[in-house]
Amino acid sequence: MRGLEQSDYKLTQILIRVILWIMESRLSNYIKMLPKRPFGYQEALKFGVGQHIVKKLLAQDVIERISHGVYQLADQAGGGGEDLYRAATLRCGLPSCVCLLSALEYHHLTDQIAKKVWMLVPEGKRIAARELKLVRSRRPTWEVGIKKAKGYWITTLERTLIDCLLYRRIVGSQVALAALKQAVAQKKVKPGRIYDVAKQMGVEHRIRPYLEVLTS
Repeated sequence: MRGLEQSDYKLTQILIRVILWIMESRLSNYIKMLPKRPFGYQEALKFGVGQHIVKKLLAQDVIERISHGVYQLADQAGGGGEDLYRAATLRCGLPSCVCLLSALEYHHLTDQIAKKVWMLVPEGKRIAARELKLVRSRRPTWEVGIKKAKGYWITTLERTLIDCLLYRRIVGSQVALAALKQAVAQKKVKPGRIYDVAKQMGVEHRIRPYLEVLTS
């Protein structure tokens, strides 16, 4: 009888190992299917990765939560600004775009490091996210000066400078003017090009004084 008990015990151990092996194999397959960039829960579902699997991957430190409902593979951590922009876009949804201080950082026109991702969003957008700085606009003008990169939108160099002047109370007048002066001095952009984009946005009358002082 004791021999039978030992046999059953060994059989149980074998079954446990088989089950664990199957579970690990399935998790490995799920990991291979997930994108190597930030992804939302709805996107994970498209790959067959449900809430139960997400919790297991989180528990095993295979993936990490970088924002509410936004994840990325742990070995992709530290991907830099673009991953933060993609994660921010997943939180905000489209239309939205990286703007102002974050865009200045992207275009290498400020020494300040944005503690949050600055996002231009429609006026009615409401999101509770500490990692985001929402800039709400009645007239976001999505069709002008917006670069549509993979997984996120961001304001172009010209649009960024214009927005910084328009929102100088938020970013600071000194920051906005220093960025404009630096961009022109380094020949990254011509004042005429900035004026053309401002005209397309219908704000040329607000931008003209700054360009005139800069070029006088």
